[in-house]
Amino acid sequence: MRLWALILLLVVTERICSQTPIMLLLSPDSAYKQQDGLFMLHADGAIGSNVLDNHFLKKSFFGGHIERNHIARLKDDMNDQNRAGFLLNAGLNVLNFKDTMFNHPNWGLCVGLSTNYHASMSFGQDLFSLIYQGNNHFRNDTANLGPLYYQFQSWQKIGLGFFNKSTLSSLSLSLVEGQSYQSLMLSDAGLYTSGQGDSLALFYQGDYWRSDTTKTGPMNGSGMGAAVDLEYNIPLADNQGVISIAVYDAGFMVWNRMSEHFEFDSLTTWKGVNANDIFTLAGDSLDLPQLTDTLEYTVRKSAYVAPLPVSIHMRYVKHFGRGNFYEAGLSMWPNKASVPRVHAGLTHFIHQNLYVSERITYGGYSRFGLGAEVSWMPCGTWLFRLGTNHIGGFTSGRLWPGCIFHFGKNILMRHQL
Repeated sequence: MRLWALILLLVVTERICSQTPIMLLLSPDSAYKQQDGLFMLHADGAIGSNVLDNHFLKKSFFGGHIERNHIARLKDDMNDQNRAGFLLNAGLNVLNFKDTMFNHPNWGLCVGLSTNYHASMSFGQDLFSLIYQGNNHFRNDTANLGPLYYQFQSWQKIGLGFFNKSTLSSLSLSLVEGQSYQSLMLSDAGLYTSGQGDSLALFYQGDYWRSDTTKTGPMNGSGMGAAVDLEYNIPLADNQGVISIAVYDAGFMVWNRMSEHFEFDSLTTWKGVNANDIFTLAGDSLDLPQLTDTLEYTVRKSAYVAPLPVSIHMRYVKHFGRGNFYEAGLSMWPNKASVPRVHAGLTHFIHQNLYVSERITYGGYSRFGLGAEVSWMPCGTWLFRLGTNHIGGFTSGRLWPGCIFHFGKNILMRHQL
């Protein structure tokens, strides 16, 4: 009796590694395609920045004291605009090899279910300095707080589509259920501190959107939308390699009429106050000014449409020598905080069911990353993968700007009775 094949995929990396593994595309062993189907359970997560290092991120997320000299070093290394990002998702995909679609024997049905979280931020050096070093050193000067961009979005997807049984190319359409949305865009903002420290002037211009705050938890009805996921794999002649193009989460969300839109465009001044160090880092906590009640803004509740955080990935894998492949690729997250991410690497098939690979990356939300991977498919029935695109992201305890829990790539398993 032939059972469904089982693939368990655990990914802790950015979305680029969600493309079909090289082992499944290029290994001489294609026995898994003779199964009735494949189950793929996956979970992945990453956090990265081009300036904020592991020590800062760990203390910010898990608590602890950040030394003043460490804050000063981070601030001195910053550019006018800096970036940071976070993503987390988990889900199940099923590929049906047994049945056909549209009377085409090479097309099969695929279904998917996932939950997704994505955040990105672009911020300036003055904003970081104001929050963590205070405003005292801005006396008789203006701290430029903009441009500032921040977005957080969480959603769930239920998808249905088809795939090519030979190349594993796929196309699916998903119903998207919104969980939460926040978007802050300050095109211009600044805080002036008088030379005597007895007055402040804050000017600000921008928008802030947020979804229905009365609803919490997954699939809570805050929004509805649709998304398309595409992966197109083009085998090279004589199975000497593959060109792969993937687009994930190309879609939109309609957030319900209880969502809010705040508009800021004003100048607010405070006189006769002690304006020295209204932002202070006291011990392990942050003391923020109690002046927000005087900020001017307009707010209205209405439904609105927002795009999902789409990602685009391209790679070229080519055979060279005996059992070796080189790879080059590009990934993009089109938002104001991310830059295109490029990667290059080598893969070595030690055996038709075992390979190791090395990779170097640059861009995305982080800077340079060095990675390695081992993939093993014993007896053509199980596939195990373990690796990372960012070794320094989880081995470095302090100085590496990158992913603090980027510690494993994936594990796949397949079994037939």
